[in-house]
Amino acid sequence: MLDKMPRSAVNGLKSITHRFALIALLGLMVACGGGGGNGGANEESDSQIEDPVENNEPQDNNIGNGADTDTGSDSDAGDNGSSNSGNNQEPEVITVPYDSARAGSIDGVNIWQMPDAPDGSRPDQSWLAVGSDANGEIYISGHDHVTNSMLYRMYQHDNTLRWVGDAKTASEAANNWQTNESAEKFHTRPLDHNGTVYVATLDSSDMNYSYQNTRGFHWYGYRPADNSFTDLSATEPDGVGAAQLQIVSIQKDPVNNLLYGMSIPENKLVRYDIAAGTTTVLGNPSAWQNFFYSNRFMWVDSRGRVYITGGSSRIQWNQGEPASVFDHVWYYDPQTGFGELPSFSLQGPNAMEVGQWDRRGENLYTSDDQGNIYKFNDAEASWQFIGRPDFSSDLKTWVFQLSADGEKIYIGLSDGARDNAIYEYDIASGDSYELMVINQLDPTAGSENFITGYDSWDSRGSFYISDFSMYDGDNAYMVGINPVRIKAAKGLLDELVEVSVEDDSGNDIRIARSGIAMQSLEVLYEIRGYNSAGDWVATSHGEVTLAANQTSLTLNPSSLSQPSGSTVASTQFWLIADGNDYIVAEQRSLELGN
Repeated sequence: MLDKMPRSAVNGLKSITHRFALIALLGLMVACGGGGGNGGANEESDSQIEDPVENNEPQDNNIGNGADTDTGSDSDAGDNGSSNSGNNQEPEVITVPYDSARAGSIDGVNIWQMPDAPDGSRPDQSWLAVGSDANGEIYISGHDHVTNSMLYRMYQHDNTLRWVGDAKTASEAANNWQTNESAEKFHTRPLDHNGTVYVATLDSSDMNYSYQNTRGFHWYGYRPADNSFTDLSATEPDGVGAAQLQIVSIQKDPVNNLLYGMSIPENKLVRYDIAAGTTTVLGNPSAWQNFFYSNRFMWVDSRGRVYITGGSSRIQWNQGEPASVFDHVWYYDPQTGFGELPSFSLQGPNAMEVGQWDRRGENLYTSDDQGNIYKFNDAEASWQFIGRPDFSSDLKTWVFQLSADGEKIYIGLSDGARDNAIYEYDIASGDSYELMVINQLDPTAGSENFITGYDSWDSRGSFYISDFSMYDGDNAYMVGINPVRIKAAKGLLDELVEVSVEDDSGNDIRIARSGIAMQSLEVLYEIRGYNSAGDWVATSHGEVTLAANQTSLTLNPSSLSQPSGSTVASTQFWLIADGNDYIVAEQRSLELGN
């Protein structure tokens, strides 16, 4: 009979049967998320997660501009905010919609499909909406582009992708959801700052006056510490950040505890004072007239200046905006207001789409949607065109992942007449090659039309992208990609090298690598400083080199640069996956004597 039923009905029947079996055995109800064409959350993932490994140490990925040091630590909490770890404890019961990872067709690849929200909202799209927090936890938003937007978190300790909230549910809980209101998209990259992950709504993305029919955008914040997802704009005037405005991109100023957002289609910059909980509409440069394509990526330097761009030379988005206005970078300075930087020239009038700072926050790499790559140096406030990978500019660049060693950019292409793929771009030489085709990593996810995601690395050296089509009834996928494992599996590296750390005699640090060690290897590390309460408050960065034929080396902690700050009471040594040459072992951190 099952083979004659609709697939969604079969999946639903399987889920119900499995759920009742768990009730009979355990006396517990385990909630399962809905799915797309393949059932969404795996049918077998309705069961309890067995013995997740507890890890109360933070796992930093140094996202953002490096000046923002997150003070939270990842306790690998369950969806109710409590830890369910330990060998003698019951397996964790997940009580929200979720999906478990399944392996791809090659080592280093995992795939999840976003489950439906509890109210049945289906996430069939995910536009540039993948990010990571300081601990390497992954956040991704899904949206139906019609009514509602959802936020999900990928828990590293058990590789589950879990629903953590949605716009409608959070706003209804705050009594701030009006009749017939909608939240078409969280188009923004989930942005981690001081223990909260921020998103904002985009309820109309057309480049016309349709935004004037909307109520206005909402800010939302997710706090991993208590697993809360909150409508932050509920306390603002009229319950929105600004009347009618809709936000397509956000960025943080960690030094001044601010968020910035860019609206579409009139390209107004807004500022959110996190402490005060208030939004100010700053406007835009006087030369920015009429409607045009808004930047999907902007950045803030260490001095608090916001860098903005706009426009598109693509026929599908060009609105007749003058190239002379949009062929360079503009800025907003909190002291002097808006200004332009003609010397920060662009390869055509195309807004920045994606970007990522290096791990020290010294250099930013950014790209438009045609793959033109630029470098911004923070100390000098300088700008340089780097080059572009060897693929057609007709394809869309919406994937951009800078390796931790600052040597490679994994840059994606999609929405064209060829298979979606990711290239490896060498920054020093400008050389590039096709590293992976998505349908070779996973045929199911590879059949979708779009891949997006930038600056979304976990603590183990994998980056994450969204993978989806539009309005196809199929829930969006998230794909985790470890480029080192893939290069080793494809024979692009001589071997898969794993680096570990352990105490040596006298509390020295011993770093070791696996394999035949015929080549020299630069290894990245951090020393993380914690205050007396155990909050992570400072970080120092370093690297050491294992010479050719050298399998290990010993470091004296006193010889290493320590994190600064009067509040630092204890320190830890952490190996960092470089995203290029090696992976890190489970044993990758040590307590240091203080």
